[in-house]
Amino acid sequence: MLYVFVKFLVRISTAVFFKRIVVVGRERLPADGPAIIVANHPNTLMDPLLIASLMRQRVGAVANAGLFSNAWLVRFFRYFHVIPIYRKKDVAHGEQPDNTRAFAQCHAYLQRGGTFLIFPEGSSHYEINLREIKTGTARIALSYAGPGALHIHPIALDYSDAIQFRSMVRITVGKPIPVADYHLAHPGNEVEAVEALTAAIRSALAKKLPWTTDKAQEALLIKAHTFLTTYAAPEADLHENPHRSLVLRKQLADTLHHLRTTQPMLYARTSAQLLAFFEALRADRITPGFHTDAFRRKHFALLCVGYLAELTVLAPIYLFGLLTNYIPYILPSLLFKASRLDVEYKAPVQMIAGLIIFPLCYGLQAWAFHRHIDPHTWTLVLLLLAMPIAGFVALWYWTELQRFARLLRFRFVVPAARKHAMMQERDAILAAIREARKEV
Repeated sequence: MLYVFVKFLVRISTAVFFKRIVVVGRERLPADGPAIIVANHPNTLMDPLLIASLMRQRVGAVANAGLFSNAWLVRFFRYFHVIPIYRKKDVAHGEQPDNTRAFAQCHAYLQRGGTFLIFPEGSSHYEINLREIKTGTARIALSYAGPGALHIHPIALDYSDAIQFRSMVRITVGKPIPVADYHLAHPGNEVEAVEALTAAIRSALAKKLPWTTDKAQEALLIKAHTFLTTYAAPEADLHENPHRSLVLRKQLADTLHHLRTTQPMLYARTSAQLLAFFEALRADRITPGFHTDAFRRKHFALLCVGYLAELTVLAPIYLFGLLTNYIPYILPSLLFKASRLDVEYKAPVQMIAGLIIFPLCYGLQAWAFHRHIDPHTWTLVLLLLAMPIAGFVALWYWTELQRFARLLRFRFVVPAARKHAMMQERDAILAAIREARKEV
């Protein structure tokens, strides 16, 4: 019963935290066990919460033994069938981790028809790239001797920004990997079977994820993706079509890697142009959309009238939303900063904190309103409904206000000569990208 309730809360929380959650291949999710789910791990606790919320059946998990240091957490993890796995960093220096008991627990859970989740990278890092896949998943799967045909189900998590509130995520469920095939292909050779299955897991995840070789290339990928979806493929805008946009990012990552290997001069020249272009945008404090042909065709006076009208009409709602939502909105961020946790924990900490803080603040405000201003029940209900709606309006209003400020800056502060130069540079980069695509 508790699991169902927590799952319900997680679904509500993730729906609020993310602007869009796109699930591809939902029909491939296993309806029952024995089954092992594997996924990449860029976003600590958010990753298992998202995956478990999709599943119809209860899902256990394998987690780092370092998380089991607190007695209360141990009870919590046991209830949710979280099994500790020991890594070298989880044991004393010079000792080898012994996971015999952990493997036995995994096998027992599978024998009962269970489904559990493993992140085979072994740790979580805030980056796009898929890291090295550890062999533990393959060893657990290949040593399973219980009833039922065991399959490994790969799930690729691709966040537009893994730690940003109101970002987007694409969850791609791949084809199941039958473990029995690797027994048959490598009879009597456990080492080869483990290596082959580990390689298959990595391949299944890598097919659905963008990849880079270092942080510099990752930053370049993000800028190149923004550039393309703004100037060459507006139909793949992240906010309009997140699935298509993230598919394009994967294709672009493959192109950049191929180009870096085969055409290093073209790669270096195009990269330098692209980085300089975005540095100029940063200096002007505007976004790439101001240098599109579509924006140039718009009438400045009409745009101003539109912004002024909507900002004026919605100002009272914005002020109400700001008054009732600012404290619960800002507190999760302050709590994360005070916790000094790694950046990978930002999204789950803020989401979980918000799940507690927002209802608490709403309740206190509603109580004060009901006690000191209006005792009627119907006004109390209206207030409780209005506060979250006004909160979303306030977020949208603030975004529109920033856009209006950038519009005025672009019109009155950025020199005409610079605007012309940026358009020329835009066209030069587009030509270089077309050339690069021909080379791939």
